[in-house]
Amino acid sequence: MTEGYNFLRFLHRKYTEEEYINEAWTPISGFLRQRLQNTMENFESTSYETIYHHIYTTTCKGYKERLFTDIKKVISEHCQNAKVQLDESMKKMIDERSTRLMNCYILQFIDHARQFHRAIELIIPFFHYLDVVYIKSKLRTTIRQEFYASYKAIVIECHINQVFNTLQQLVQSSEGPSKEIISLLLKFVHDIAPDLAVKQRHLLKRYCNNEDVFNEMTSNGDDTSTPTSRNASKRSADESAGEEDQPSAKRTSLMLKSPRSDN
Repeated sequence: MTEGYNFLRFLHRKYTEEEYINEAWTPISGFLRQRLQNTMENFESTSYETIYHHIYTTTCKGYKERLFTDIKKVISEHCQNAKVQLDESMKKMIDERSTRLMNCYILQFIDHARQFHRAIELIIPFFHYLDVVYIKSKLRTTIRQEFYASYKAIVIECHINQVFNTLQQLVQSSEGPSKEIISLLLKFVHDIAPDLAVKQRHLLKRYCNNEDVFNEMTSNGDDTSTPTSRNASKRSADESAGEEDQPSAKRTSLMLKSPRSDN
């Protein structure tokens, strides 16, 4: 009984700024950057539960707004770095007017989107408690929507026109990317910014010998559902949950004991 009371006192005692930085934000930000950069080879599996504990505790200790703001800064920083790399590739491609560089630019755009998509889907479960008690209830959005909105605004909207213009130039070229590459491009654009994918449907049909790759992709079911549609299907359950259904550190940590690998 005493131990339980002491734990509740611990949870409800607000962090100091120093405690937040040293005890919570430093390991959380390190985890985020490692995952976003796909450098998790040396990340110990036992640390997953620890990371969730830091996020859960920070949310309880009066720092949920600050935590969300700091998380978004890390995401934005990653997106800006991706944009800079794509800017450099685009400039080189335009300067040299090389078909090879056109293909490299498109592949790099796909690789960045694929890495971001994979990282975000692995990161999101760790923020389940923050998502439900703050982002959904107070901000009326979801952490998934916020992450993808950042990537869309910073990376995709700045490069999507150039990517599709490059495809337009490659339509008649025998050295252009394959249909499989085009399908990958469309998948990740559709997952992150579905409205932008729909706008280029006719170009993609033309590129793929009039095959409607967009229709093929969107008819594949759950594998290609958008962040918005995935969240819409879950929203009613989350918002109507009773007290016994509210997220807990114990329940969510069980989900994280066998973390998914990148393979």
